[in-house]
Amino acid sequence: MPVKEKTVLKIFIKKQWFDEIISKQKTIEYRDVSPFWISRLYDTERKKRNYDQIEFINGMQTNARRVITNYEGVKKKGDMFLIGIGRILKKNF
Repeated sequence: MPVKEKTVLKIFIKKQWFDEIISKQKTIEYRDVSPFWISRLYDTERKKRNYDQIEFINGMQTNARRVITNYEGVKKKGDMFLIGIGRILKKNF
């Protein structure tokens, strides 16, 4: 049986928030409800996309620090998306 490739949500993030994820202080990533984030989190039929993991990238450089966590789902609260950050799976820095 073929191995299913993990689906990964990539999020670029500033140093302060990246460090809080590493220290396990931050367990929710907040994003404005916008056409960009709607397209990332929902498919064309407005169904939630099913991600396995989140890859947080600290900066835009090719050698930027990265951390991969489990994806714990998304909720919409008012004009914000709340993206659940799970267990840290891999660090690259």
